[in-house]
Amino acid sequence: MKTGYLKIGICFSLLTGLINTVSAQKKNDFGNPTLTHYLNDEKTRSISFSGYAELWARYAELNPGSLVNGEQVNSISDLSLRRVRVKMAYQPTEKFTFILQGGLTNVNVASKTTPGFELLDAYAEYKFNDIIAAGAGRSTWRGLSRFTTGPLNTLLYDLPSYATGNAGISDETVRELSVYAKGQIGKLDYRLVIADPYTNVSADPQYNVATFSKTHPNKDYSGYFKYEFFETENNSSPFHSGTYSGKKKVLALGAGFEYMHNALWHLDETKTTINDDEKSFAVDLFYDTPINKERGTSFSAYAMAMNNNYGPNYVRYSGVSNPASGVNTTQSSLNGAGNNSPVIGTGNTYYLQIGGTLPYFNKDKNNLQLQPAASVMLSDLDGLHDKALTYDAGVSLLMNGMSSRLTVDAQNRPIYALNNGQADVSDRKWQFVLKYRIDFN
Repeated sequence: MKTGYLKIGICFSLLTGLINTVSAQKKNDFGNPTLTHYLNDEKTRSISFSGYAELWARYAELNPGSLVNGEQVNSISDLSLRRVRVKMAYQPTEKFTFILQGGLTNVNVASKTTPGFELLDAYAEYKFNDIIAAGAGRSTWRGLSRFTTGPLNTLLYDLPSYATGNAGISDETVRELSVYAKGQIGKLDYRLVIADPYTNVSADPQYNVATFSKTHPNKDYSGYFKYEFFETENNSSPFHSGTYSGKKKVLALGAGFEYMHNALWHLDETKTTINDDEKSFAVDLFYDTPINKERGTSFSAYAMAMNNNYGPNYVRYSGVSNPASGVNTTQSSLNGAGNNSPVIGTGNTYYLQIGGTLPYFNKDKNNLQLQPAASVMLSDLDGLHDKALTYDAGVSLLMNGMSSRLTVDAQNRPIYALNNGQADVSDRKWQFVLKYRIDFN
């Protein structure tokens, strides 16, 4: 492991020497030249480097019976590395691009061993024209909704939990091996993806409750289409921006789907195994606009409605960077360990997020401003008697735009228990996160 990190350090030293030759026309949020080296005088061929790191300090009320290092605790305060990413984009010709990205994810007190530096993305893309480009490899290219791949810039401390509801089941760190086509036809932006899901390690089929199947998975088909009424968004990467903080005026109406044949299974009344398809559909609307560019004020809003059919009574409970190592089953809730809560399932999920930037503290320097935001997620799932309501509120201090920011977030989630055979809300728990994120590009 030490040898691996030494190799990474040597590589970055060499890259630093290469980037020292960068011309200084384009600047990042820190006012420094971007880490892009052009390979020709026309600046149509290049190699560039980017990445980011997110550090969390958190206090969380844990679900009933949660175990941390074998000890049952009601709450925890911890530090974690939510994400560390290092990315290279190589464009040797005007039409061909190769992306390589690695990183670490969810390094916390539950990570007993030193985590490895993981290969996340490795894919190539050929752009025929603005209307169509095609790519293949391991990536986050997929359809369904705007935030299914996770946004570039989040208004709150993290992306909404429903967006990556299958993370770690049919994918690995929200990545799959796939082929895709994408493009822009006037104001219409589209992407179509065919992926190979990873084989699932799941339970045997249960009566009238769908679970992901252990059999060889079928293809994962997904797509997302959006119409952009004002400015056009960049589609060079799979990620959509969560906010432009007043830098652009965007109104995008989107719709998408995801389909996996026989992805799940369950037992019927005769104990016969029945296979279930995953069929998901979503519509969403994203609006981001400056209010006063001189003062730096802006407004952002996002609304989404999604219908999921995974089979009878499927509910997935999951928690971001879960600090728990287990649960005392004699005292546990349906949520399970740590900060798990229902994030997706058969039924309907609705999400609303609003926020914006306040005036610059010093308008002459155009930096240091506050960005308050709030969100609510409502899930009406067949496997839950009571609807699941999760809400967040927070504020970010933007120190160098979105490239250096400090976010304080408070989240409240429902706890479920069986009551006469029905999943009812028995309690609610809080989580408070202080996040610092720094980007380099």
